[in-house]
Amino acid sequence: MLVWGPRVASAQLRGDSTWRALQRLGGDAWSVWTAPAHARARDAEGVAAVVAATGIAAALDEPVQHWISTHPHAWPVAMLAPLRESAHYPAYELGSGQYLLPISAALYLAGSFSKSQGLRDAGLGCATAHLTTAGVRGLIFLFVQRDRPRLSPDDPFNVRLRGTRDWNKHSFFSGHIANSMGCASFLAHRFDLYLAEPVMYGYVTAIGAGRVVDGRHWLSDTVFGALFGYVVGRTISGRMLARERASAQTPPAPLTFSFSFPFD
Repeated sequence: MLVWGPRVASAQLRGDSTWRALQRLGGDAWSVWTAPAHARARDAEGVAAVVAATGIAAALDEPVQHWISTHPHAWPVAMLAPLRESAHYPAYELGSGQYLLPISAALYLAGSFSKSQGLRDAGLGCATAHLTTAGVRGLIFLFVQRDRPRLSPDDPFNVRLRGTRDWNKHSFFSGHIANSMGCASFLAHRFDLYLAEPVMYGYVTAIGAGRVVDGRHWLSDTVFGALFGYVVGRTISGRMLARERASAQTPPAPLTFSFSFPFD
């Protein structure tokens, strides 16, 4: 069963202008980008978990790529055929901005015309998640380069601390999984999706796996991208829900009158 509605109900479309929505998009993205400056001691556990998971995946980078290259017809590889670059329909591109941003804009516009706050929030949240992860990746590319598996299949640690515009050296971290996972995480935390939630997470995970099979990213690129996207989506959803609660709890401003009487 799928219930498409915000966790905090909003009966009518609020009077937020598109400009105000864009301001909120920028504010939500900025909050994630500046999060390290406001980190607390309890946040260290989450960071440690991400580092540990990425480290374990990094140890498996070369064995996984070697197994894929020597077992091209194995059933795990065959199952990912619809989400590979060679597929007839580019289903994997749902993790790219060329697809996510137009879909997000369409959801936002549909919500505006139909006065559906849920559709507006869905479009705005997915767009924010994508732009947030894309901004972080762009910053990393200014300082770090890592060869994609197709470029150096036997050396997963070919990393250099200098920026480059060479797309073949932009392996870390995977944008397709980060973008799609950010959107999925936002939707799962913002709405009650029930059975659609595991299906959605499964789909975006398969997108990331397909990029590994295609030699576009190492396993560690994908694991880090998935975890980062998940946190981004959850954070943006939390900020949006907090605004909803604050709006619902704020009483209307009292109507006041003032009078003045002149005296000579």
